[in-house]
Amino acid sequence: MNEDLLKALLNKFENVLNGGSDVAQASSDNYIAWCSPGIPFQPEDLQFAVKGINGKNAEETALLVRNAAEFSRVANAIPSSNVIGGTFEQNGVVLWDIYAKVLQFSKVNKDDITEEEEAKIEKLRGKLVVKKKVVDVITDEEKEITENSPIVKAYNEKMAAYINAVSKYNNKRLSAVNADSKQAVQDFTQNADLYRMEVRLALNDWVSNGYKEDIEKINAYIKQVSQRSMMLLKADLSDRLEQAKMTDAVTGSKFCLSSFYPGNFINTNKGWTEFSFTSHSKNTYTKEAHLSTSGNFGLIWGLWSAKGKASGSIDSLNKSLETEDFEMRFKITQATLGRGWFDPNFLTNGLWDWDQKAYGVLSDGNTPPVGQLIAYPTTAVFIKDVEIKSSAIKDVYGEITKTLNGGGSVGWGPFRIGATHSQDSKEIKTNFDKKDNTLRIEGMQLIAFKCFALPKTPDCKVKTLE
Repeated sequence: MNEDLLKALLNKFENVLNGGSDVAQASSDNYIAWCSPGIPFQPEDLQFAVKGINGKNAEETALLVRNAAEFSRVANAIPSSNVIGGTFEQNGVVLWDIYAKVLQFSKVNKDDITEEEEAKIEKLRGKLVVKKKVVDVITDEEKEITENSPIVKAYNEKMAAYINAVSKYNNKRLSAVNADSKQAVQDFTQNADLYRMEVRLALNDWVSNGYKEDIEKINAYIKQVSQRSMMLLKADLSDRLEQAKMTDAVTGSKFCLSSFYPGNFINTNKGWTEFSFTSHSKNTYTKEAHLSTSGNFGLIWGLWSAKGKASGSIDSLNKSLETEDFEMRFKITQATLGRGWFDPNFLTNGLWDWDQKAYGVLSDGNTPPVGQLIAYPTTAVFIKDVEIKSSAIKDVYGEITKTLNGGGSVGWGPFRIGATHSQDSKEIKTNFDKKDNTLRIEGMQLIAFKCFALPKTPDCKVKTLE
């Protein structure tokens, strides 16, 4: 069945993205939230991550800002409050709105900090964020925004490179251990040490050129001292958030710029990892139990089609892709999200509270969690160059073509197979090779987010608050 095959595939995918191994431990705080379906992006849509938002002229600047605003809204949507795992829903609630509410209405402890410590904290914060002048595309006025400093950008970029090296190793190891193919076993047998070396080199590069130890020491000091001066910290964070607000010229709405690191995968093949899955591996990965694939949490388990631009009505294509010759391949990469206006440590430090009868909780910390902010995205997962091979595709390709020609979209679970709706830049082209029963899908898709699950928040440990 489509459901079992898809769950097995996503289980392997999740192991590659976030699974532990002999070279890196899995993080218990991260889980995968699947975009349902994948969100198409062309390289030009993401150039703001490489160029910034100051273009060579007004036209380019407006385009960079518009694309940055669109991505920022997607990357700051709040995962579904129904259950950890499943789909990444966009219901209009964004991280910066909830964060602003916390900074506005939270109560914190009294100051207990020396002038020397206050000056040192201010100096250290200056190493983490910088103020940058940009031109408002609506008013043409120059304003200051706050963004990550060069050393924080380097930290995030090298961390992302390390994450992708771990993903590559996990993919090679899992494919060999589960005997996905003869070539996979041979490859890992001969080259396992090389793949481990890539992970070690990426970690060393993160330490040497990504300021890993420096950034972590700075954050540790600020956290330690700020526990005695939450008023100072709160005032600084509120100012930083206010300065980060920008206006989208198309919608006129406010947004807070969010980018990702590294950005070199947009225009090149650097940083992409090959992923493959065959029907022979289904039983192996079906046995795996993961939060994001253990139930039907809003994800469409099977082939589907959506008519019209809104894609509000989705119909199932009652045809299974599962055959003995089923194989799916694509490239994956992970990009660390950067938000110069956001300090996640403030949310979970246990040193603030608010009127929970009036404002509720961000997360009750239960399983499943309930609250306004049960989690937030930390890493974006992109795929490209998708190939699906199955002798069953030829029987359903007529329906796929009919839907696409009608301006609709087609997908399999979270994977968007083809789309011609929305903006032209979001088109996904699909080609079917009848000779080898292979469907080739062009274009890049944002397929999932790795998310940090909040513990009970607020969970104040301080008795006296102001």
